[in-house]
Amino acid sequence: MSYSEGPGVLMSWATQRREASIANVVFAASLLLPVFLPFASPLFQLPEFAPPQLIYSRDLVSLLLAPWVSPSSMYRVLSRLLQSALLLCLPQDSIPPCYLLWIAIGLSRTLVGFLLSRSVGWTYPSLFNHWALYESSGGCGPPLVTYLLVSGVRPDFSVLLVHLRGYRWEVTESFVLLVACTLLAGLDHAPWTYGIAVGLAIIVITFRAVFAACHPPEIAHMRPSPESHPGSHHHLKRHRAGFQMILLLIVFIPLPKILSTLLASPPTFQMPSLSKHGVPSLEILILSYPRPNDTPSSPDHHSILSQTIASYLPYISSSTALSVFTHASPSTHSSFADAQQRFRDAPVTFHADQDTHPDANPGQYLHLAEAFRWIVEKGAMSPEWIMLVEDDFPICGEWGWKGVLRVMQALERGHNTPSPETTKIWGGFVGTGGSGLILHHTLLPILANTLRLHALANSPFPPFMARRPADIVIQDCLLGADPLCPTAPSSKDMSEGIWLARRQPTMVITSRLIMDHIGATASTGKGRLYDANKWRCGWRHPFHGRPEITVVPM
Repeated sequence: MSYSEGPGVLMSWATQRREASIANVVFAASLLLPVFLPFASPLFQLPEFAPPQLIYSRDLVSLLLAPWVSPSSMYRVLSRLLQSALLLCLPQDSIPPCYLLWIAIGLSRTLVGFLLSRSVGWTYPSLFNHWALYESSGGCGPPLVTYLLVSGVRPDFSVLLVHLRGYRWEVTESFVLLVACTLLAGLDHAPWTYGIAVGLAIIVITFRAVFAACHPPEIAHMRPSPESHPGSHHHLKRHRAGFQMILLLIVFIPLPKILSTLLASPPTFQMPSLSKHGVPSLEILILSYPRPNDTPSSPDHHSILSQTIASYLPYISSSTALSVFTHASPSTHSSFADAQQRFRDAPVTFHADQDTHPDANPGQYLHLAEAFRWIVEKGAMSPEWIMLVEDDFPICGEWGWKGVLRVMQALERGHNTPSPETTKIWGGFVGTGGSGLILHHTLLPILANTLRLHALANSPFPPFMARRPADIVIQDCLLGADPLCPTAPSSKDMSEGIWLARRQPTMVITSRLIMDHIGATASTGKGRLYDANKWRCGWRHPFHGRPEITVVPM
């Protein structure tokens, strides 16, 4: 620390400041413009960049325009102010490298997001990460961090002199740089993006260090300068300083996320209150059909159906009901009869539909159509939402039920929206196949009739028309892809720089499967077996990343 007394020693702030180039001023101002434009008109609000825009929508323009998107929070507004201040302190030729570095960071983020979601994250669920794909970012914070670490250029910090009672502290460049980079990472709250930025800096600095070691400069041809002389280790020191900065940033970048996780109180989730006429908001409808080799041999042996029922019982309340439906006769469905006897005192409704349908083929189409008809015939006593569950998909304990509650809260908000311009959300999906589909009760008549048409022996569908499985029929309805179901109106989105028609999300899913699969080796289909290790608790949801859905992180 050095100090001096008296006003004559204090240099003027204006005389110490290096004049910023016009290009830097214009670029810094352009970063701040998106902060204020949305107040004039929402049409100027561009969405922040996230890898799904490239992977699923092929939206390259969102990557190219990411530095000029509108900040999504007040913290990111402060980060944008800091970015503009840093740009004013950098030389003019720093702007093109920063933009190219952002393109490299954005493409790397997309690759990492793909690997940890659809690729390796799907094959190895322990490596799956929701935020690796869905973390959004904007502005020039990440490329600025990479540029400052690898270029050797330092901002003009001569103005950063701390004055107090005649004393002057000269703040070192490395310290101010570390503070600035840490603030950028903390304010943007984007650890994946800044982690990629630091990783890119590590690659570049390592390559330079290896190249310098393999090709040392010839001292005889070096021009002497104030910063170097024969035998100088200036470049080695620069690499060492860069690595020290990177190690510190690796510690500081995830720190805000860790602190927020440790200090934040766990949120509480509750099932929405009772619907009309005091009827539960959600009815869990377990569909059961005879399975080979699943007959209970003793009171201690629990069938697959009984295990599934037992997993949901702890969460049944006045706002949640549980029903078991089968279209098979109890005399041929021993597991159903056993469960009915085993849970006779539990809050479970058992219904065996005995209707005959000579004009229809038995199977999943007819089974689902009859189950939906049974719910519809309840009339005013039908629940607001119905969750379909195949009898070999139990809930994944308390963790899984919290996922159901979070999806239900999102469905209530999305369906009861007061804005006519916002699409109503008609369903959710927390499992796979036909299990975990949550439907609004108004869809049941449409789906019952559609599935019955598929089940008819003399189907009215033309022979060249591809037959969709029953679970795909329901999924298409929830996604708005079926012409008989409610469709999402087109919305004008400027994320590609032009007016485009894009459907709004109509389905809510969990990022991971919150239902287990215990009947892989006892399928209802003859000779059909599944891998018992697939589609278990915690697996990536098959719809994760698709643009027409809303994701609840788990």
